[in-house]
Amino acid sequence: MSVCPRSGSNYLEALLSLHLQCRKSRLPEDFFLANSETLLNFCRSVAESWDDWWLEHLGGTSRLATHIGMALLRFADPGPEEEGPVGECRLLLRSPTIEGIAAATTLFPDAQIVVLVRDGPATVESGRRSFGWPYEEAMLAWRHSVRSILFFLKGIDGRRCLLIRFEDLAANPAREIARVIDFLGLDPALYPFNRVNEIPVFGSSTFGRVNGEEVHWRPVPKDPTFDPLARAESWPSRRLKRFAWLAGEEHRKLGYLVHPLSAMDRVWNVALDGVHGVCRMVIQIALLPLREPRVFSDRRRRYLSWRKMSRPGDAVQCALRNWRRSRRALLGIRTLTKSRFGDYTKRHRY
Repeated sequence: MSVCPRSGSNYLEALLSLHLQCRKSRLPEDFFLANSETLLNFCRSVAESWDDWWLEHLGGTSRLATHIGMALLRFADPGPEEEGPVGECRLLLRSPTIEGIAAATTLFPDAQIVVLVRDGPATVESGRRSFGWPYEEAMLAWRHSVRSILFFLKGIDGRRCLLIRFEDLAANPAREIARVIDFLGLDPALYPFNRVNEIPVFGSSTFGRVNGEEVHWRPVPKDPTFDPLARAESWPSRRLKRFAWLAGEEHRKLGYLVHPLSAMDRVWNVALDGVHGVCRMVIQIALLPLREPRVFSDRRRRYLSWRKMSRPGDAVQCALRNWRRSRRALLGIRTLTKSRFGDYTKRHRY
């Protein structure tokens, strides 16, 4: 899993898949955990419908969730006809986000988790070049994701989760992949360490793109010009200071250097916080009438949460929807009244 998209999960998966005991999922990016809240709410709802003696006999929410997790793994497994004999192979699942990681121990209790992090400014700049991420929002998203993974790591057995940095992986892939193999309990003798430098580049924000084409995931052979560690070298001092203000603490906890901030820098960033906060509020208010609640297709609106009004945004959307319905009904009544009144005047015209 990557703490944030553009962190190098394609590269890590390509390295791990060289091991003879590893099998790639049929899904390039599964997003099982990112959508797990809906599944867990379903399991809770079902378990709450059972009698007490059923719960004692069947195991309740956690056991039901575990069986659903097993079904997801069977769905993701490519099968022997696609990837060769199964044997003792490990199935590799990859996700470019750690959203929903708290559900990993419930849905996949036997899974081992490898989390990949990348330098914050480099991640933000890569997302900017690849997908046009706004700098401010990307910095906040990176900070939120790092906070989530640090909180998760505090509460999980260290034997279940391994945190590695993309910079270490890119600088010495053989050493870092050996760490991962040891963590997973795989046989190092079955790994072709002599091939780690043969891994091509997938989905680079700059390398392998010609004539302004969009980001693609076609393999591109490396050459000496490929340098994924230099993404944010062109950042001006003001942007580095802004990142340090927003996410410096999280950056430091991951072992990265943080740009220093003076007293005036801090005052200026407090003012910027206010400006960006007002801008976000204005944009959200302006777009509010155009948004519709989407219960199942929108990850941010989980399993019928709008019924409980669990989020202010959902309550506002319901109010708007009810207002639109009442307005349409009122217009319909007026139209019907006018139509009947017109018919009446025609019939009684002198």
